[in-house]
Parts: sequence; C-alpha cells; structure tokens
Amino acid sequence: MTNRIEKFSLFSIKGGVGKSTIAYFLAKKLSEKYKVLLVDRDYTNTIGRIFGLKTGLINVLVDKVEGKYLVQEGNLRVLTLLSILPTKLPDMKEFVEMYSNALKDIEVVITDNPPGMDEITALETEGYHIATGDSSCNAIFVTTPGLAFDITLSHLSDTCESLLNSVSYPSNASIKALVVNMVRTRLEMDRIPVNGKEIKVIQIPFIKELLFNGFANSSVTPDLTELVRLVEDKMVEARRTESFETTIPQ
Repeated sequence: MTNRIEKFSLFSIKGGVGKSTIAYFLAKKLSEKYKVLLVDRDYTNTIGRIFGLKTGLINVLVDKVEGKYLVQEGNLRVLTLLSILPTKLPDMKEFVEMYSNALKDIEVVITDNPPGMDEITALETEGYHIATGDSSCNAIFVTTPGLAFDITLSHLSDTCESLLNSVSYPSNASIKALVVNMVRTRLEMDRIPVNGKEIKVIQIPFIKELLFNGFANSSVTPDLTELVRLVEDKMVEARRTESFETTIPQ
C-alpha cells in the first residue's frame, strides 16, 4: 500500500442502536469526495445485502462458498466479510492478499462491526495492519439515549482495551466520538470524559422513517455533518503529520 488510508471503525455495546445505519450513510456521504471502502464485518450482513452481496470473503476462503462479496458503486466500494458463521478462521496470508486487493486506491475505510468484540473484528484489524502497515484505529461508538447510553458509557474503556489486546502487534486504538442516535430531546452535553480524555458527543435526531422503513428504503437521511467533519479533520491532521515526518532531515 502506497496511498494514505484513514480507517474509522463503528462499534456498539448493544445491538439495535442504528450503528449500521450510521456506517452506511457516513460512507455514502464521504464517497461524494473520497474513495471509500465500507467493510461489513457484522454477522447480520445488513449492509452487504443492500448491495446484493450474499456471501462474504471469509466464507469464500474457508468454506469455498461461491458468490459476490465485493461491489463498486462510484467512489464507494463495499466488502462483506461473512454472511454465515464460518467453520474456522481463514489463513491470514490468503485473507491479507484478498483484502489488499479491496484496499487498492482507497482513501477512507469505514467498518461496521458486530456489537462488542469478536474474533472476526480481531482478524480484520490484524489483516488491515499487515496489508497497510497502519496500526491505528479511530473508534466511533454508537448508542441511543437511556439505558443503552448508560451501558455504553460503562463499557467504552473496556471495549477499546479489548481491541488493543486482540492483536499481536502494538496497536494505537483511540475513541474519536460517541454518536448518540435517535435523540428525541437534545442532551445537554458536547463532550464526555473517558480515560482522562474528553470525547466528542455527536447527537443524531430521531427520524421515524428510518426506524420503520429501514435505511436502504428511506427518502430521509440523517444529518451527519459533524461526523463527516470529524473524519475529514482527522484525515487532514494525519496527512499533515505524514508530510512533516517525510520532510525531517535524516
């Protein structure tokens, strides 16, 4: 990999909070300006099925299932990792070779993850590191108000720590934002403390049509202006740092 890629992974502590919805619309919006790879690594294959992907890369490698797992629409490329539980994990070398092909010319990677942490999340994280040499992970957590919000706050640190410990190399995973989805009454908070750092809180209003029609069929899209700005700011910061480092005399 020679091009600079910034990766943002969307996590949730529990299901049903609209994580896949946010990942889908964020990737679509970013693809208006950048070459984006949207990786569906959730067992439900919610995003992949929208794009007609009925199997996953891991199922093809391990169980020799036939079918399409990668599709390109304009600047948006969608990769499904699995549609059914595989009998085992794939050989890392084979996985990295196929993943590297999907990453060609990409500027931004968005991953949609199952709730919590699992071995597929760890596999993809390590495979991405081998393919790109990048050990960073910009984590974005998604929740809803109420009980889900309280549960998420109590497990943010643990989940991020699990990600760091799940791979065999020194990783740099950090929480970039907490997205509170389906907000009916705006919360009086812009940031929350996590591990001594202030994490940005981004609130997405409740949209009835999204809830009842599903995000693939909705004519209404959530306003992700703040989230897109956060991603773009991180991309600018990373490229500025990379440019500075390459100009330092050796």
